[in-house]
Amino acid sequence: MSKDKVWTASNTEYAQHIGVLEVRDTREEWHEFEVFKISGDRLVFGIACNAGFLESGYMLLDGDISLGENLQELLRDLDDFYTDGPSYTSKIVFNERM
Repeated sequence: MSKDKVWTASNTEYAQHIGVLEVRDTREEWHEFEVFKISGDRLVFGIACNAGFLESGYMLLDGDISLGENLQELLRDLDDFYTDGPSYTSKIVFNERM
C-alpha cells in the first residue's frame, strides 16, 4: 500500500454482497473475507460477526474492466499481502487489523 492511501471506514449501508474470498498464507492458514460492492466505486472486504460487518479494507474499482476482473485483482492483492507482505500490494487500502 502506498503511503498516500489512507484507510477510512466505508459506508456499507446500501452495499451489495458479492460473495466470499479465501486466501491461504505462507503458514497454510486460510483467511476468509466477505466482499461487498459499494455504489459502483469500490469493493469492501472484511468479516461478518455478531457485532455486524468489520471492514478490513477496500479496493477502488477499475471502471474499464468487469466486476469479475476487479475481483481477480482484489484476490491477487490479498494473496500478495498474505504471502509477500503488505508492501507488495498495489490496489488495496487496509487498516491495521489486517
